[in-house]
Amino acid sequence: MRCDAGARNGATMTAVDSPPTMNTLTETLARATLGGGAFPPKARAPDFPLVTSFYLDRAPDDAALETFARALASFPELRCRATAANAKSEKTLRRLRWERVDDGGWLKRVKRVEVGTVEELMTVTNEATLTPLDAAAPLWDCVVVTRKKGDEAWDGDNEGFPEPPVVLLRVSHAIGDGIALVNVLKKISTALDGGEMRLLDFKRRARAARSFLALLWACVTFIFVCVYGFFKAVLTAAGPYDTKTVFKGSRPPYAFSGARRVVVCPPVSMADVKAVKNASGCTVNDIVVAALAGAIQKYLARVGDPSATKKPRVRAATPYAFPDRVRGALTNNWTFVSLSLPMGVMSASERLRRAQKTCNLMKRSPEPYVTRALNEVVAAAGPSVQRQVVFDYMSRHSMVFTNVPGPTEPIVFMGSRVRDIVFACSNLVNQVSALSYAGRLRLTLVVDPGATPEADFIGRAFVEEIHALRESAAA
Repeated sequence: MRCDAGARNGATMTAVDSPPTMNTLTETLARATLGGGAFPPKARAPDFPLVTSFYLDRAPDDAALETFARALASFPELRCRATAANAKSEKTLRRLRWERVDDGGWLKRVKRVEVGTVEELMTVTNEATLTPLDAAAPLWDCVVVTRKKGDEAWDGDNEGFPEPPVVLLRVSHAIGDGIALVNVLKKISTALDGGEMRLLDFKRRARAARSFLALLWACVTFIFVCVYGFFKAVLTAAGPYDTKTVFKGSRPPYAFSGARRVVVCPPVSMADVKAVKNASGCTVNDIVVAALAGAIQKYLARVGDPSATKKPRVRAATPYAFPDRVRGALTNNWTFVSLSLPMGVMSASERLRRAQKTCNLMKRSPEPYVTRALNEVVAAAGPSVQRQVVFDYMSRHSMVFTNVPGPTEPIVFMGSRVRDIVFACSNLVNQVSALSYAGRLRLTLVVDPGATPEADFIGRAFVEEIHALRESAAA
């Protein structure tokens, strides 16, 4: 998958009310909504929506929902459906465009559900990640979940599911990537004081002065990184598969099983994560990757997987967001990179050092840019070839992993304070997502329950790994 830079970087408006244009990656994702998914038919995988669950103080009434729908309508992509760009593309879907849709109103895309138990809420959430959006309408809808009347205490906190009311907002990935969708969240929510939603301000660290020998060595290593990154980008889709562990949520012939379970893990304090960050010089992403690898290592040992005593190959297909994007517009400007997790028996601090080394190598590698160029070639070969290449790439990995920084303070959504935010998305392989909100960071896993049983343990082990790193940093 890929995206274009510059003027083709995203949703370029030609007139005030004209539908935006699609870049190549957006076409790929939109094609999945029309063609039954991003993978070949043999994969039996539907088009999976992005599902963000907003747990509120009170359920929204129709007036709040209408205000919300009107705010969404300010984004042209959220008023459109994907369609063939011309008659020649009607069957092949080779070229697509956005088309403005008058679907009779926002109410058609709102569903209200009552649940009495956490099991019922889990069922609703699981179904939300598996049910494709209506391709004939704008590519979003939402499910408003409230509790049935009764005096029973809510038992969902032990399962990671806070008490309803909750709004499950479902959006097609064709609308935009994670960074671009933050623009949507900023438009449809506010801070508690009514101001703009607050996010982390990312700044690159200033580079320290280096000696001549250090610069010479940096040049040599950069050449190596470039060569390695090039061949990695070229060969991953045709290379070896990950080790067959219990965590790898897909088995030969790598077809979608049709079953997925959303696992909401216990939250960790961002204060603990930042304490580790400040003590180690690592990034938050380094820490999350290390803790996730440690949690999976513990999980493999718990379920008696033979690879737990070895060093299994466990990789994540990880979205890489390109910096050359149009600001303030919905766009898809990213590609996948292959991230190897530091597996094997080792201390939490050693695992963090290895995670940092791997992530630093990725940051210096041209892999994402080579992948973007390669996907341009693949896209030119046609949708069938593109689906097969995406399938070959994805099935070799154990998971898709995303780490998205959310609002740093509580927000107001649909007229109510948001208590918690949970993100989930199904995929051909297991999906692991990390999302921070209001001082807490939470993992969400979407797994095949038949292939990856007892996945709740991974969330508890992730918290243990963060605590072990915090103790090591304090020592």
